[in-house]
Amino acid sequence: MELWKKITIGIVLGLSGAYLLCSLLCFSPRREQPVCQHLLIEIADSAKKQFTTAHEMRQFILRSGLNPEGEPISENICCQLEELALQHPMARQVCVFPTPNGNIMVRVFQREPKLRVLGADNYYIDSDRRVMQVRSTTAADVPIVTGHVSQRMAQEELFDFIEWLEDDDFWMAQIEQIHVVGPRRIELIPRVGSGVILLGSLADYEQKLKKLKILYRDGFSKFGWKEYKEIDLRFRNQVVCR
Repeated sequence: MELWKKITIGIVLGLSGAYLLCSLLCFSPRREQPVCQHLLIEIADSAKKQFTTAHEMRQFILRSGLNPEGEPISENICCQLEELALQHPMARQVCVFPTPNGNIMVRVFQREPKLRVLGADNYYIDSDRRVMQVRSTTAADVPIVTGHVSQRMAQEELFDFIEWLEDDDFWMAQIEQIHVVGPRRIELIPRVGSGVILLGSLADYEQKLKKLKILYRDGFSKFGWKEYKEIDLRFRNQVVCR
């Protein structure tokens, strides 16, 4: 009898606890999600480049029909905004997050041009080796490539060559334009003077330009080089000036 009494009391206490827990969960006031007051756009690197603006990016988002203002802020809507903003042709990276005062911030980092192909086709190759459109309102100070250059060449061999130039302050200051006459005929146009550097193919360009730098330092610094129309690096272990 004593055992049944204890079992009955245990059942009653268990049911009472379950009822209290259910009451707390069902009848306690639910915390409402904050509502978005404003959609804020920030172009994080606008001080360095201006390929898009906050106004343009806002219009790009709103034209899609996705307007979070007046809607509950959720992780889903932030993800949708991020995916949408990344579709803008000038966006490289996007970060979307709610602010403490009830806004949604869309922070955009722009694409970075590495070189510009100018000729029958007119486009940039960006730092991710992707084709990037040219905008008439903004120009980037990057090496110009002209002549018979394919998109693949611009994304591969020429991209690597320009990255090497960027790591050398001397050559980055010297070379203004790269002209592709053919696959094995590359010409470099210096910023100063009217001469042309005949590089030949891009094979062994480090060694070719290394010997020319020695000539600049030890030879041209004494007797000048502006009188030469061509500086030919196509021959092994020598530089021919004409």
